[in-house]
Amino acid sequence: MAKKLTLAILALAFLVGSVGAFVLKFNMDGYIKFLQGFSPLYISLIASIGANSAVEKYKEVKDVKLSKQD
Repeated sequence: MAKKLTLAILALAFLVGSVGAFVLKFNMDGYIKFLQGFSPLYISLIASIGANSAVEKYKEVKDVKLSKQD
């Protein structure tokens, strides 16, 4: 659930920036300042997805090794 929510937040920020790049009335400078202010949040969200994936893969490998020993 948390992974899907994190990906949704990141995708939404990307879509807003992508659409805003083509809309002349969109304040792109303001949006860039917003992203710079929240960049630690975005970096931690991306890091949490990567860390969670690494932990899940490690657990899968460990479970496979344990099941082969039986």
